[in-house]
Amino acid sequence: MRLLLIHSDYVKVEPRERAVEAADEAAERIEEDECLVVFTGIEREDCKESAESAVNEILDVMEKVKCEKVVLYPFVHLTDDPAPPERAKEILNLVYKSLCKRGIAVKKAPFGWYKAFEIRCKGHALAELSRRVKAEVERRRVERKYLVLTPEGELVPVEKFNLEEAPEEFRILVEREVFGKGDSVDKEPEYIKHIRKFGFDWEYMSDLGHMRLNPLASLMFDLAAEYARAVVRSLGIPVYEVRGTNMFNLAEKAVEEHARLFGDRLYEIDTGKRRLVLRYAACHQQFAILRDWIISYKNLPFGAFEIADSYRFEQSGELLLCFRTRKLHMPDLHVVCKDIDEAKEWFLKIHRKIYEEIRKLGRDYVSIYNIYYKEGAEKFIEENMEFLKELVRHEGKPALLCLYSTDANYYWVLNIEYHIIDAMNRPREIGTVQIDIGNSRRFGIKYVDEEGKERYPVILHTAIIGTIERFIYTLFDTAIKSKSYTLPTWISPIQVRVIPVGRENLDYARRVVEEIKKSDIRVDLDDRDVSLSKRIREAEQLWIPYIVVVGEKEEKENKIAVRIRKEKEVRSMHIKELVERIREEIKGYPFKELPLP
Repeated sequence: MRLLLIHSDYVKVEPRERAVEAADEAAERIEEDECLVVFTGIEREDCKESAESAVNEILDVMEKVKCEKVVLYPFVHLTDDPAPPERAKEILNLVYKSLCKRGIAVKKAPFGWYKAFEIRCKGHALAELSRRVKAEVERRRVERKYLVLTPEGELVPVEKFNLEEAPEEFRILVEREVFGKGDSVDKEPEYIKHIRKFGFDWEYMSDLGHMRLNPLASLMFDLAAEYARAVVRSLGIPVYEVRGTNMFNLAEKAVEEHARLFGDRLYEIDTGKRRLVLRYAACHQQFAILRDWIISYKNLPFGAFEIADSYRFEQSGELLLCFRTRKLHMPDLHVVCKDIDEAKEWFLKIHRKIYEEIRKLGRDYVSIYNIYYKEGAEKFIEENMEFLKELVRHEGKPALLCLYSTDANYYWVLNIEYHIIDAMNRPREIGTVQIDIGNSRRFGIKYVDEEGKERYPVILHTAIIGTIERFIYTLFDTAIKSKSYTLPTWISPIQVRVIPVGRENLDYARRVVEEIKKSDIRVDLDDRDVSLSKRIREAEQLWIPYIVVVGEKEEKENKIAVRIRKEKEVRSMHIKELVERIREEIKGYPFKELPLP
């Protein structure tokens, strides 16, 4: 906060017209003799602690110049980093109220008005002073308490839980999350060298943490995005896909409040006239759309969905290709429910779907249940114990409960983080689901109940398979951890590569390619004049699940020799057999043509 303090013979302030939407309603003329006029520029980083620091500074100057009256004058031109109007007004009022409580005779010029003013400075050594005030905040972590909830329904303080008898992945999660144990890893994860072969890399001509996707990587991204849509559609409720902008004005009260609740890692743009925040999920756009809809209780529950390009200003030292990026794509689903009971019902269904999807990959999650409740996390557990037990029973292993103290500030009451334990034995958050009880009121989202009354819904937030980037990361990490070094066939960019032994087999190889391509299978032909062994080796380096080699023997028998990557063996089969096998593997998954000549 910037302060300009003028010890004055008199000040006269005359409001002329409103300047901003957040302006004070009342705007009275001020005339005051023998006073300290405090011009204030509220800055973006200011908070209630800043207000108290400003009050202390004002009191100190009052004592030095022997003045008993104060006039607060909001003056945004003191700073080039102003707070949004609603926020500035709130903090200025805190300064005013604090001075009043201390018995100071104080007047406040109207906020948000164009004003004419006249002032006469006394002209002594302390009559003109400027101050820069910063918040005097004690930096401390929000208090957290950890419990373990077992599938049998037993609730145990984490210190008393026997980790030696727990599943290994849950033990790793607890030791890292609660006790900070585990070896620090400073080497590059193995998946990085493999993922780069598919065309995922950093874009070095952009900001840090932004990726480029070459053709094969772009194909995989599109397939994963379409799969995320299919997973959402499978939930069994109407889902409306929307789309919008990726930046929002911090001068909007709802946007600014939500940004403060999100915390740090905001990615901001200053246009000179406006301060914008790049969205960190699809919340802003979906909520801005939902508040304009006329919603009946008969429409609930329903989902709003967008694969939202999202931005988080991650620390440069933590950036990791496909896992931790500054630009990410969130397949963000918000399920609008009429009340907490309906929200819990659909929360459980989403929880099951999240586990269903990770288990399709042959993996499993270990979970952290973050709980924040204004009446106390313990009370939430007490009121929802059967619900929590049902969630954990479905997991079939213990879950870690993290209870936040009441002085924390979140928009959710329950937020489950779903972690895999990666190939380097580190917990990695992939999926998430939250019960949000605050944003419908904050953004003005309402529905009309059976009695015709307006109600605020409860909203679930979820990214069922995680961000598109983290889903792809999970596929590669699974390949490394299982030592299969293979991807699911549906998302393998090249599903079949046909390699003729010699030029004399090229026509037959082309016929094989055309026959396979008819069945919506991504197939290519390696007709280069290089050795057979080199062509096979390069196909294996791209993790192609089926490598077809055709020579004189195969052409005579009208068959193909198929190297099956997953089974590490070669089989002789008819083309139809291979096609049927692949069609069965990719059944129910999205398809796109190979984007290469």
